[in-house]
Amino acid sequence: MIRRGILSFCALLFILFSVVSESAAIELMGRPSIEGEPTEVSFFIFILDIDDINGAEQNFIANIAIRLQWKDERLAKDTKSIRMIPLKEVWNPRILLTNRQTLTRTSLPKVVEVDPDGTVNYRQRYVGPLSQPLRLSQFPFDRHDFRVQFVAVGFKSKDLKFIPGKLKEFGFVGGEISKNLSQPDWDIEKYSANSRPYEPIPGFKLAGFDFEFTAKRHIQYYVWQVLIPLVFIVTMSWGAFWIDPEHAGAQIGVATSSMLTLIAYRFMLGDLLPRLPYMTRMDFFTLAGTALVFLAFVEVVTTTILVYKKKGQLARKIDVCARVVFPVVYIGWSGWALFL
Repeated sequence: MIRRGILSFCALLFILFSVVSESAAIELMGRPSIEGEPTEVSFFIFILDIDDINGAEQNFIANIAIRLQWKDERLAKDTKSIRMIPLKEVWNPRILLTNRQTLTRTSLPKVVEVDPDGTVNYRQRYVGPLSQPLRLSQFPFDRHDFRVQFVAVGFKSKDLKFIPGKLKEFGFVGGEISKNLSQPDWDIEKYSANSRPYEPIPGFKLAGFDFEFTAKRHIQYYVWQVLIPLVFIVTMSWGAFWIDPEHAGAQIGVATSSMLTLIAYRFMLGDLLPRLPYMTRMDFFTLAGTALVFLAFVEVVTTTILVYKKKGQLARKIDVCARVVFPVVYIGWSGWALFL
């Protein structure tokens, strides 16, 4: 959490420093618009893939392609061919990914395509981890909103206006996301591309745009790998209640086997569940199983002591009560933890 806060603070400082240092250069080059009116830049974002979503690190790794288009009549030229010009030699919105955690990789050359009428097209691809606060208290029944935020460094919202672009051949507006992602345990429910100013500090708005999507976690994997195995371990521990207390060795054997199996199971869970400073639905469910297996062991030890004290009848009554109380408590607690 501290490291993520430091990275976010550094990113904010970098953006503010970039605004101050590059504003002069931007003004010298001049925006291609009528004086007093914002420059219009159309954008299109395509999410090629989501390589990983990490709840513990509060980030996701995205593979993003963008296209920016604007009109600069100063670059118009009486020719039929499309010219390729280095990005730094023409006016451009100088976009930056605001929620990147580390340096993102770009795979396309930093050049623009200029049509004869002065229409400028810029395409780029970004790959890297993006910061995203995730509240996982509903895990594994959780759904989250993710955002890819771009900002035009050095331009306030009154100077630059981003407009969702269109891909006429496909009918897409503003953005799209691939139907085949590398995250099989997540389902994309909805998404949208928006022209949204970026506000690093209150009252200071920079021109920007973003792509938002909502994803829901698939629960099937956790049902088969976490929930059902734990139910088997817990119900196995109840087998001791059907063994006559006179056979103390058999009862204790079932109880201790269940405890050892649960310990091994908990070690296995360490690689499956996110490490968080707060409790999730899954944590409450596993806590219920752990507590009941331990209490079953305590019950067996108690009935064994009663038998040695010649109170076998009382021990049998406790076993009969446990056969009802333990399942009822487990079903009630599990239902509350997972579904309420």
